Amino acid sequence: MKELLKNIFMKVGGVFSSRSEKADSLYTGGNPTTLQDYNPHTAFNSNTRSIACPGGVASKSLLFILTVCLLWSCKKDKDDTIAVTTTPKVSLANEIIITSLGSEFFIEADLADSAGIKSFTLRYDDWYLYNTVSLENIGSPQSYHVKYKFRMPDTAANKTHSIDLIATNRGNKETMSQVKVMLNTDFPKMYLTESLDPAKLTNDLFGVPMLIDKTSSYNYSAKYYSSAPNTKIWFIPSKTAAKPFAYGADPKDNSKLTGDSKTAQALTLPEKGYYSITYNTFTLSYTITKLANPNPASAFAQVALAGRGFYDYPNMEWQNELPNIILMDKNPDNPYLFTKTVKLGLPAGKSYTDAQFIFTTNNGWTNFWRFDKGSDPETTVFNGGDTGNGFAISGTPVTYKVTFDTYLNRAKFERQ
Repeated sequence: MKELLKNIFMKVGGVFSSRSEKADSLYTGGNPTTLQDYNPHTAFNSNTRSIACPGGVASKSLLFILTVCLLWSCKKDKDDTIAVTTTPKVSLANEIIITSLGSEFFIEADLADSAGIKSFTLRYDDWYLYNTVSLENIGSPQSYHVKYKFRMPDTAANKTHSIDLIATNRGNKETMSQVKVMLNTDFPKMYLTESLDPAKLTNDLFGVPMLIDKTSSYNYSAKYYSSAPNTKIWFIPSKTAAKPFAYGADPKDNSKLTGDSKTAQALTLPEKGYYSITYNTFTLSYTITKLANPNPASAFAQVALAGRGFYDYPNMEWQNELPNIILMDKNPDNPYLFTKTVKLGLPAGKSYTDAQFIFTTNNGWTNFWRFDKGSDPETTVFNGGDTGNGFAISGTPVTYKVTFDTYLNRAKFERQ
């Protein structure tokens, strides 16, 4: 047909050029059996070939010939579709794919139809993916193995990405299957936070957000003291960032979690007191349970800070008794909770450059708490652990509110 049109144009002095078409960069191989590559960031890079129209006014005879040729071409294209009673079968190698940001993965499937497979299409609107690969140039085979390579976008949302795979036979009958692609959410650590503001995640000395327990693959458990009614919380796998992962209530179904930081709503702890929260980052199920108040008789009578580098305590140098320790204030509603506002800074006449400290019970060194690690602590360790150290100080003090929960073994220094 192209040759016929070319000859017609050449006879009237026109210049033939191929039809305008947009090269689809999603399909990178000339042979449909080669590996397909897709990167959503480059999905629309393409080359365009333009059409050059012949000069002058076409004669009536030329118009007549063109009309006949077009009608003949349409009839021929229509005849390429055959009447069939079958529909394609699509057998996915994996219906669920778990990957990570920036990683490559494959979608694989076996297509089969006795009438012949005309083409297959991969579609996912969120990634601007709509790519049809024709198999007609290899004879519309009755069976075909798809192996298509993707790269997970670095900014992909933490949600289920459903990619459609559509097989079309020679009778234009279609079968669609979906491959669900999810980010690997089996995080080594998870943290509880009352804010998703990045500035609040990085403003404090340590303890914010609060480390929780990982009980098994995808399963996490937190105990938390709600200091006021209707406390709002989320869960994040990073100490310093809430994107792209932040777990909260799914706005479409608040009986489930979502891990998409753009949509996750806060979980609400309705009353003051201790709570247990468990959740699974794969199934997105969760439970919130109000705990009974712990026995007040088991709480320590006093808790104090011992160490050095406290600006208002120039004589404090690792003594274990008053007045060179800092007694903390016991919460009137929770005997396990202690707080104190302090200044970290270099006292007058001292030359050391860092603050060091532990918690003690003001009874000598009989009972004390150090930390799981000295310079970047996440938990306290009763009668063990490492001394908190390496916190740089200067002659300009910085004010912190210290909160220590002896029931949970969690402490935090919040910048004021």
